Amino acid sequence: IWDTNKKSQLCSCYRLHRGYGGSHSRVIGLTYPADDDLPSQYRIDDYMRGSGFQHGHILPQTERTFSYDANRQTNYLTNMQPQYAVFNGSHKDHPYSGIWIKMENYLHNFKLYDKDTMYVCKGGTIDKEEHILTRIKGKLIVPKYFFVAVLVKKMVKGQAYYKSIGMWFPHTNVYHGDDKLSDYTMSIKDLEAKTGIDFFCNLPDDIERDVESKKILSDWGSIEK
Repeated sequence: IWDTNKKSQLCSCYRLHRGYGGSHSRVIGLTYPADDDLPSQYRIDDYMRGSGFQHGHILPQTERTFSYDANRQTNYLTNMQPQYAVFNGSHKDHPYSGIWIKMENYLHNFKLYDKDTMYVCKGGTIDKEEHILTRIKGKLIVPKYFFVAVLVKKMVKGQAYYKSIGMWFPHTNVYHGDDKLSDYTMSIKDLEAKTGIDFFCNLPDDIERDVESKKILSDWGSIEK
């Protein structure tokens, strides 16, 4: 979702299941294209380059390897937010070990069976001034926090079962890759209060109220590591 007024990425929402594997990995280099479907008047220049912040992918390119086009689309600037290297996971002293990439690896490796589907909505805070860290060149918003909302739908003998979890990460230039992900978790209901976003609103109301009010860490495997 792209905010045309702020010219900033609000969130990327996607699903994962066992059929999304493939061989198309990192189909472009370090030049990130504009989204051709976004009219030019709503775009913003690539101010991240040389700013001290990195291109933080919201939908990771590693989750869209089943086709060239799908992988390329994850590299659009509309799927990115400025992130500190130590947060993003590509700092020279902490390669592939920031808290953001730790979360991405956790979701990527989460055990899904044949009929299971994981729904993910991720983004940075751009709506409230107190949730904005700074603006690059006075224009491109740098979020002060990043959020993750996760819903898993599990099918057992034709019956759907759901579980959800929210995560809220302060965006700092301090290494937190050794922290437990569980320290950043909350219920979806609490995450909605922080973000103002109504996650998973397509669920039937009774199921939505029930599943979004709970935070059961035992449902989420290695999240406490």
